[in-house]
Amino acid sequence: MNAASILSRFMRALFAVLLCPALFVSCSVFEPDEQETQELSGDVESTTETDAAEQTKPTVEISAPLVIPPAPDYANPASWVRMGETDSILPEFEVFYIYPTLFQNKLRPVMDHRFDRIRTKASDYIDLTFGLLTDPVHPLKLYAPFVRQADYSTALETDSASDLSGTLLQYGIKDTKTAFLYFMKFFHKPGMPYILVGHSQGASDLYELLRATPEITPESGFAAAYLAGLPKKTAEEIERDFADRGIHLGKSADDTGVILVWNTIAQDAGENIFTVPGGAVINPLNWKTDDTPADLSESQATGYYYVSEKEPAGTFRASLLDGIHADLERGAVIVNLPGDSQYDASAQMGEGIFHANDIFFFAEFLRDNMVRRTAAWRAKYTQPE
Repeated sequence: MNAASILSRFMRALFAVLLCPALFVSCSVFEPDEQETQELSGDVESTTETDAAEQTKPTVEISAPLVIPPAPDYANPASWVRMGETDSILPEFEVFYIYPTLFQNKLRPVMDHRFDRIRTKASDYIDLTFGLLTDPVHPLKLYAPFVRQADYSTALETDSASDLSGTLLQYGIKDTKTAFLYFMKFFHKPGMPYILVGHSQGASDLYELLRATPEITPESGFAAAYLAGLPKKTAEEIERDFADRGIHLGKSADDTGVILVWNTIAQDAGENIFTVPGGAVINPLNWKTDDTPADLSESQATGYYYVSEKEPAGTFRASLLDGIHADLERGAVIVNLPGDSQYDASAQMGEGIFHANDIFFFAEFLRDNMVRRTAAWRAKYTQPE
């Protein structure tokens, strides 16, 4: 199945509505999962006729104990959405990927990967994303663990000044680190470059992984971290966090051992909860960190987008993004698509806030850049035989 058909099928059937959490962690794709508050029987969701009848009765607010699902066991293949999948026996690089927020459940606000519905959402979302990011000529090897992310409501209520270790966000962060260390010990092939890719809450999980894991170094294989939609991180803060690690913000199309961050908005966008003045930003088309516009006037590439879960996904000529540039003052990438158009998901995150499409707009360019950046890592760190 080609990338466009995957995109259309997924968006019509599954792609959840994006809503915006405040202050710290963004929340990407979710749809209500209140039925998943039923008791687990093995790993299958339980919904009975009695449950359905109960839903027709007037509801009252009750206080229920917080349910924290057990941590995934990464020695068990069932704890991975993707565990080394590749289209080739000779992949060129590895990808460690963390998905964005996929659900909303106020009664069980920590994601439980034992539910079939959650597993399907994660799998379909990854099929969509990597259907667009995988280049068959330069194949990658994909690792994507299940992690216990917080739901939309929890992210919404999380203050950016909070100590994350004291919030429900801690579980996704802990799982991300545990899964990554398992990946490095049992899966990573020495001498092969790897990249980290995450969007929204997934990008936040990976940022905390980078901060807490000194084993991640360019010498160990780390080529780059693509943290699309990472909220409210300034360039100064990121450079400070990694000052002694040999890791820096990316400044070109082929530097390595770098962190790459962007949030996407229209020129006339309204208030944006994802960006701050001085926020870290790189243009994911020309990989410049200044206001140099990207020249796509002659590009034949394709951009992807969606409107809502009830409407088909679409494609457009990437040349419509001609002139995209990084705005350091606003800490965002500015695109020329109209802020009240079909491209901003019916303005669900604010008019002209293209957070839903931080990856999809630029998928072909990200795919090409991952190939280029990992090749640069090889040129720098691989010893000739």
